[in-house]
Amino acid sequence: MLWIALHCPTLSLDWIERRFPATLIPAMAVTVRQGNQIYIQQANQPAQRRGVMARQPLASALSLFPDLILVEHDPNEETKALQEAAYAALRFTPYIVMQGSGLIAEVSGSLKLFGGLKKLCRLLNQAVAAQGLQLCVGIAPTATGAWLLARSAPLRTVVNGAGARLRLLLDSLPAGLLESAQPHLEAIRGIGCKTLADLQRLPRSGVARRFGPDLLIELDHAYGNSPDPQRWLEMPEYFQQKTALMAQVENVELLSVAVQRMIEQMCGWLALRYAAVLEFSFVLHHEYSPRQPHKSTPIKIRLSEQSDDPRHLMILLREWLGRTEIVAPVCELELTADKVTAGPDSNLELFPTSQSETTSLNRFIEKLSSRLGPQAITRLNVIPDHRPEYSQSCQPPGMNNLSCRKAIPLESTHPLTRPAWLRETPLELRVQRHQPVYGSPLKLIAGPERIEAGWWDDAPIARDYFIAENALGQLLWIYREQNPAAKNAGWYLQGLFG
Repeated sequence: MLWIALHCPTLSLDWIERRFPATLIPAMAVTVRQGNQIYIQQANQPAQRRGVMARQPLASALSLFPDLILVEHDPNEETKALQEAAYAALRFTPYIVMQGSGLIAEVSGSLKLFGGLKKLCRLLNQAVAAQGLQLCVGIAPTATGAWLLARSAPLRTVVNGAGARLRLLLDSLPAGLLESAQPHLEAIRGIGCKTLADLQRLPRSGVARRFGPDLLIELDHAYGNSPDPQRWLEMPEYFQQKTALMAQVENVELLSVAVQRMIEQMCGWLALRYAAVLEFSFVLHHEYSPRQPHKSTPIKIRLSEQSDDPRHLMILLREWLGRTEIVAPVCELELTADKVTAGPDSNLELFPTSQSETTSLNRFIEKLSSRLGPQAITRLNVIPDHRPEYSQSCQPPGMNNLSCRKAIPLESTHPLTRPAWLRETPLELRVQRHQPVYGSPLKLIAGPERIEAGWWDDAPIARDYFIAENALGQLLWIYREQNPAAKNAGWYLQGLFG
């Protein structure tokens, strides 16, 4: 087995910073109470530039910068931020473990799919960091070993303990990294043990008697001397995520980072279930105001074919947001996967196939529809009816079988010649010397073809159709009523060829 641990040393600060647009992050700090005193646990970069530091009394910090924004340490919000990051990590492996202030992923089954350990580690690190977390990464054949290496790594660095290097790297780690050693740190340091190697050299019976069995168990788990079972993270049956914003946002561009994170989370959830989305909804929740009664702005996106590609889904949602008017400041975002199907059986094809070409065309149509609006894109649906007015209909892309007449192709031993362009309403033609005229007198070159139908739905026709040519060489499809004595017995233009 091979494990990648992602440790977030600034989690207590990251969960709040990630809810601000990058340009609106203020100077702020996280506070923690110790006895009767309140201390600064962590401070972000703007606060540090004003002299606010970790482990500083609150009174001292406020004396340096009175406008400092204070946030109380909230373990529940930290856990929620880690869960959202775990959604994004599921795109690379289904085996994720929540561990304190980070995640541990078992990736041995994903190495070949993502091009090896180095590339997989980079992709996984980028996906979780894109969720607004600052990471330290550790790699090891044991889960506990990877976690200890990640906790010892400097910010934004990777410590690779795969293979024979694990024991050497673990031996040099400080004993204070072990969670089971926290209650006994003074005693451990008092006997001269500074590293894990020092603890390993002590008699096991004496360590167990003095510090309890948990210390030896954690050491054995880290070095791989005993099994280290883990409990995989379980995800809900349905995907619905909400993200509260810490600033009132009135510009769509400021929402792009938060929207991208939510799309990545949904695609991770889809990857876990080997599924794809056909329809999803995105809701902008607005700040309440007596002058503005709008509580939310919903956006519902329907795809012509299933997709689990975050880039494609983000393009569609960005186009929709670009056409959406923000009627009031946005305070919360909500993303829901409304219709989910089994995922596509994608293959690594050497040459393009008809399926991949169809997918490209469908994605182009979806992007165009998102940019121009669904009413701007239609497709022709063939209807088995000989009457030209009823032989086709226009429908939105992806909306199949909306007509009461199903699109069943007509089978005929003699294929019929039909024009590519049909008029919505036939145009009555002038008649000159008993000849129909359209720009010039028309010459009949084929016909008649009799069409008599529609007696079943109170729209009967009885016509003789001809192919005619004018002086410019244009071919036209014209007809006249079968009964010459009828009131509308003139000539009519039905369509154009070419």
